[in-house]
Amino acid sequence: MARSEDTKGPEAIIAFAHNLFEPQERDNGKKQFGCSILYPKGTDINVLKQAAVDAVVAEWGDKAKQWIKDEVIKSPFLDGDGKQAVSKKTGERHVGFAGHTFIRCISGEDYKPKVFDRKRNMIVDKADVPSGSRGIPVVNAFTWENKENGKGVSFGISMLQITRKAEGDEILGGGGGPDPDKFFEKIEDDGPVGDTGGKGAESLFG
Repeated sequence: MARSEDTKGPEAIIAFAHNLFEPQERDNGKKQFGCSILYPKGTDINVLKQAAVDAVVAEWGDKAKQWIKDEVIKSPFLDGDGKQAVSKKTGERHVGFAGHTFIRCISGEDYKPKVFDRKRNMIVDKADVPSGSRGIPVVNAFTWENKENGKGVSFGISMLQITRKAEGDEILGGGGGPDPDKFFEKIEDDGPVGDTGGKGAESLFG
């Protein structure tokens, strides 16, 4: 498995935020922390696409760029209007996913993501981060391969800075690590904060 460097993504909408505080059991029996991060379609997320490209090239070499285009490598960038955004339990589309690109981010049971507020104070209560809140994620892309699903690239999440807590209709249902001082600044106003970059990856991941 190859892994990209920790990457600060653009400000995102956070879904399934409770999973950042309480690990959920997956189909394989393992427990994982995580969340989904949503971006309105058309948002510049090339810095995240570049992280994914970096990981697959580190794992499989330059030929992996063509594999991405040929969909040999499963993309982590999912369509909120597609079947990936439909609940397997209810058959209904997850609230707030339509019109967005989303990424499922995970972290192992032993690596709980660190969640901070605008002043870089740690948030420990899931009630302070309802789904639909906005935040700046620090993620890494990593590769995987298995007999059932072939090759793919996914994202892990290590940290998140909440920039705006969801209220009212905005609320959606549903260890060591990098230094927050390296990625996050104290936010004094209400403006969104996020990096752009990774232009070379734009043509690969859609």
